[in-house]
Amino acid sequence: MRETILKKIVIASNDSCSYFDTFKEVSIEKLVRPNIQHLQAYSCARDEYKGKEAIFLDANENPYDNGYNRYPDPLQQELKAVLSQIKNVPTDQMILGNGSDELIDLIIRSFCEPAQDNMIVFSPGYAMYEVSAAINNIAVKKINLTADFLPDWQTMWQKVDEHTKIIFLCTPNNPTGKLIPLEQIEQVCRKFQGLVLVDEAYIDFTDEPSAIHLLERNKNVLVLQTLSKAWGMAGLRLGMCFSNPKVINILNAVKPPYNISSLTQSTVIELLQDYDGFKQKCLRLKSERQRLLTELSTLDLFETVYDSDANFILAITDKCREIYTYLIDQQIVVRLRDIPPVISGGIRITVGTEEENNDLLKALKNYTA
Repeated sequence: MRETILKKIVIASNDSCSYFDTFKEVSIEKLVRPNIQHLQAYSCARDEYKGKEAIFLDANENPYDNGYNRYPDPLQQELKAVLSQIKNVPTDQMILGNGSDELIDLIIRSFCEPAQDNMIVFSPGYAMYEVSAAINNIAVKKINLTADFLPDWQTMWQKVDEHTKIIFLCTPNNPTGKLIPLEQIEQVCRKFQGLVLVDEAYIDFTDEPSAIHLLERNKNVLVLQTLSKAWGMAGLRLGMCFSNPKVINILNAVKPPYNISSLTQSTVIELLQDYDGFKQKCLRLKSERQRLLTELSTLDLFETVYDSDANFILAITDKCREIYTYLIDQQIVVRLRDIPPVISGGIRITVGTEEENNDLLKALKNYTA
């Protein structure tokens, strides 16, 4: 299956673009910040001792066992082994973070030189890319999506310069729910001499393949995923980044040593055992998504209701603020997404349970201007 997907990507890429004529091997060593390249990473004795049983007198911990008196595994090896089976990615090609937000910040800090480098994002998109850039004093080149909610590649290439370190691609995109074709992403990876960060927070809600399939042939691709959405672990804050081992080693050197708590690691391992339950809930949410798309499209309230590959729906109305306030009064919280010029009058509606969706539809049908 994986070989078939990769073959299709290669054929589509070679047929649709001449970017490959300029392909050059990306040097990760040249991309990393010089001070990070020579960083002496924090090391603890637990990194050197590979056994499980010992008298631990190295970390100034309280010796009286209460289940949490010891520091957690800094590299989350047991958890990564479980994730490796699910994602079909070797453990040396993944790093875990306190949500994807920590990983976004970590990647920017490791590769972007403050007040010198820049990164490219597309609007509308996930706002934390820009927040993390601002915190790290990295310039952002923001490019509007096209009318069909895809990246404007022509404008992007015009804005890329020798200081552009990262291109952020959110797919399925938030808040549009639009998926970027995988062959287009690979074209960018092959031409761009920086990092291509593919944020797949909502990938489990689509039937299309993940950019994880690009890892074998593209050293500069980083794929972000999360357990917060489809897996229902938002409260545990566990983000994942998949990339080649050189990138992962750099990020491991920069990250805090104990960024994932013992409680989070053990709880996630337990919840990951219910893979059948995860798939069933995904199917249920996809079914409810389709029902909501059909029902919302019949309401005169909305000018456009966009199809979605995520667990939310974007609906357009010139009464967006009035409807938002009305729903708040009905104790139903949605998200205003009025982001001109690409989106005007947008409301983003998360797909809920059948009962929650019924209450939403009932409230909307009772709305009067």
